[in-house]
Amino acid sequence: MNRWFNPSAHAGKLRNYLLAWTLGPIALFMAMDAVSLYQSMLQTTAAAHDRLLRATAQQMGDLLRVERNSLTIHVPLALIEALEGAGGSRMYWRVIGFDGQQIAGDGELPLPQNQQLARTPGLSYSYVAQLGAQRVQVTALHQAVETSQGQGVALILVGETLEARQATASALLWAMLARQLLLMAVITVITWLVVNRALRPLIALRRELKQRSAEDTSRLASRGPEELQPVIDEMNQLLARQHELLLQQRRFVADASHQLRTPLTVLKTQLQSVLCGDAPAQLIIPEMLRTVDRTTHLANQLLNQARLEQMRQPTEQQSLCMDDIAREAVLEMSPLIAARHLEFSLEAATPATVPGNAWMAGELVRNLLANAIRHSPVGGTLGIRFASLPERTEMVVWDCGPGIDEAMRAWLFQPFAAVKGVAGAGLGLAICLDIATSMNAHIELVNRLAADGTVLGLDAVVAWEHPSPPA
Repeated sequence: MNRWFNPSAHAGKLRNYLLAWTLGPIALFMAMDAVSLYQSMLQTTAAAHDRLLRATAQQMGDLLRVERNSLTIHVPLALIEALEGAGGSRMYWRVIGFDGQQIAGDGELPLPQNQQLARTPGLSYSYVAQLGAQRVQVTALHQAVETSQGQGVALILVGETLEARQATASALLWAMLARQLLLMAVITVITWLVVNRALRPLIALRRELKQRSAEDTSRLASRGPEELQPVIDEMNQLLARQHELLLQQRRFVADASHQLRTPLTVLKTQLQSVLCGDAPAQLIIPEMLRTVDRTTHLANQLLNQARLEQMRQPTEQQSLCMDDIAREAVLEMSPLIAARHLEFSLEAATPATVPGNAWMAGELVRNLLANAIRHSPVGGTLGIRFASLPERTEMVVWDCGPGIDEAMRAWLFQPFAAVKGVAGAGLGLAICLDIATSMNAHIELVNRLAADGTVLGLDAVVAWEHPSPPA
């Protein structure tokens, strides 16, 4: 397709595009119509002149007489003058007798090529002949004349040069073109006004967007025609997503600066104590290592949260085998399990298949497992259990820790919330909630109780509801 008529190639010239596609076909149609009308006018003019020639030939035929067995014609002077000045063209006429001799008229007017085959009384036809440097339209009439010996047939030729025909057609053409050009000018002005008026809301929208700052994510006001509303709605949704991303960015920067400042200050103080000799190095260095571990863990959680925010955009869901992902997570974290001498078990009677993203699912298992390891007593037990139920698929990460305080349940998934039984770096459970929400799953922390109400441990339950069958 020509780039001029490609709207994507001229996205910044919508006005020109609309005008071209509106006025272009109209102008093309008018040009084609002018050519067609010109041809039609030529045919109409030719037919009118041919009728005049035929009428003149018939009039001359009525003037034929037989006197003393000779064919004669007396053309009135008025008719000759009319022929010589007819419409600005030069007129020629010629009368051929019964035996082919010329009776009267212009002898240089060419005869028809088929005159010997056309001796039919009353027959008339037209042809174009070359008379010197001019082309002449000739009408031939075979006129029946009664004689004493019977009926004879004379040939009457009336010719006309083409100047009058062309002048008439040209005059009609220019008159028609003048009207069409005036009509085209009116259409152009009206179309220009309509297009400019229709584009005003778009121009106003562009001006508003241009004047906005990068931080301004407020909704755009509804304006303009109905066709522009879907664009404004989509832009408002885009601004809402941008607003959310800005909030996430600010929240990440605030969390990182607030949470990393304290361990870095502690680490600096510990290092200064070693350098100044305020405390023995063999006592301070293990503390410094624990501080570095906490800082590293916190930095990893912050980075994982940032990566999770980037992956929240809608993507194609994969079919995940959660028990395989859990095995990989357990192998990765087996040194931590061994360091605390924990007994671990993985229960999966059937493959637990759910839709989602592999990295997000692995991060969910690792965060829940890390929380379970952190709060399990040394030498205790923990594990992961999968269950495929008719209405949902469950994953339970359980431990034998102290459980959670019911009064603090409302703050469980808040970032950096200090909750008894789940306190740590402060982002693990918040990340788990975000991942579960992104995977269309539900997550809940439940105290596992004995018959007498004693807390035996904590169960982190993640459930994927099965879609309802179509009705």
